[in-house]
Amino acid sequence: MIVLPEGREGEKNRRASHPGNRLSMALQLHELHVVLASAVFVTSPVLAIDPERETAGQIAEELRELRREITELRRDSDADWLTEQRAGEIRGVVTDVLADASDRVSLQDSGATAGWNKGFFLASPDGSFKLKVGGQIQVRWVLNSAGDQPTEYGFENRRTKLSFSGNVFDKSWTYKVKAGFSRSGGLFVLEDAYVQKKLENGIAIKVGQFKAPWMREELVSSSKQLTVERSIVNEYFNQGYSQGIQVGYEAEDFRVSAWTGDGIGSRGFGPGRTNSQNTNWADTSTNYSFAARAEFKLSGDWSQFKDFSSARGSDKGMMVGVAAATQRANQNIGAAEGTKVYGVTGDFTWDLSGVSLFCSGVWINVDQPGSQSTNPWGVTIQGGHFVTETIEAFARYEYMDYDPPTSSDVARFDGFTVGGNWFINKGMKFTADFTYNFASLATGAFVARSAGFRTDNPGQDGQWAIRAQLQLLF
Repeated sequence: MIVLPEGREGEKNRRASHPGNRLSMALQLHELHVVLASAVFVTSPVLAIDPERETAGQIAEELRELRREITELRRDSDADWLTEQRAGEIRGVVTDVLADASDRVSLQDSGATAGWNKGFFLASPDGSFKLKVGGQIQVRWVLNSAGDQPTEYGFENRRTKLSFSGNVFDKSWTYKVKAGFSRSGGLFVLEDAYVQKKLENGIAIKVGQFKAPWMREELVSSSKQLTVERSIVNEYFNQGYSQGIQVGYEAEDFRVSAWTGDGIGSRGFGPGRTNSQNTNWADTSTNYSFAARAEFKLSGDWSQFKDFSSARGSDKGMMVGVAAATQRANQNIGAAEGTKVYGVTGDFTWDLSGVSLFCSGVWINVDQPGSQSTNPWGVTIQGGHFVTETIEAFARYEYMDYDPPTSSDVARFDGFTVGGNWFINKGMKFTADFTYNFASLATGAFVARSAGFRTDNPGQDGQWAIRAQLQLLF
């Protein structure tokens, strides 16, 4: 029997606690046994074999035992290594989860908010910073019949808009950026782009690009109109978007706004018309341009006059508005030198909790040197009635005379519109109507293709259109 020295046996015991050391020790023992066994076999012819010594068979058996032990040690060592690797991976996952949870708790503790409230928004804990994202999609189908011309019909994306609004630093600093994709070509065109500061005592200052305080029907969003499209009177006299500065004041029952800028692009301004939407400072085509509007709230709340409908159960309200505008053109960008324009408009709005009424009138004087002055004017009256909680019937009549000196039939628009709204939910509305013009839209007339009309053949009148529109707000 081969006996190892005490020192080597003690070392084996000390290292046996670790699988790797046990494997190394076993390999050393295996090598020692092989050497000793070889020595025995080599010297066996010369030396006499002691009966008490191990025979060759015993040595072979011991070698087999050592091989089995080495195999087991290797298996245990691999298993322990895999266990350590797996434990390390688990520790990494736990660390990541804890870090993510810490971030989530930090966000919750900060009070930052996000969600949907008449549009998607992000806001700081105290509300000093806020970003609201919104959009509008109007998909419209139109069928038009114009005298002896072939009937035409088709779809269009009448309006596709995106808007970003909110406040910065505190709630008194507000902003808005809105743009729309053109229905012809899809060009992305900037509409609103302004910053507003609300001061104490109801005063606010706005600067940038927006709609000047002129026609009320134009100031009401296209998403909150009574019919499929605004009136023809509004399409001719409206102010559109202009660049400038506005000062406003709002009290409990009275508010007023005064504006000056690069010009108002109303068609009703004739040769004095100037379009300052998306223009640079050198393209200013007016000597001056001013507009002011005052509104008197006889009852109700200001917020209810943002549209032309009065749902069942809503508050009753009444408001009267008046506005004036004037501007003078110069030779920049093709505007006639010295053409002076001034005009007035007035409107009346009445909400009766299920019934609504709106009336407006506008008159303009266009004085062009070397030419006879013109006085275009128009009136509109419209009303709506909720026959159910979600279905609203409406009707509108409008008359416009936009070139009095000619006294021709093509200088008039004389028409009506009837139809209804289905308020599917707060963000979706379906509208369908029928609109008819008693007068002619022959060559020389103002033709509002956006309202579903086209040019009549000479001597033709009685053009009509059917319009259906689905609107989504988000």
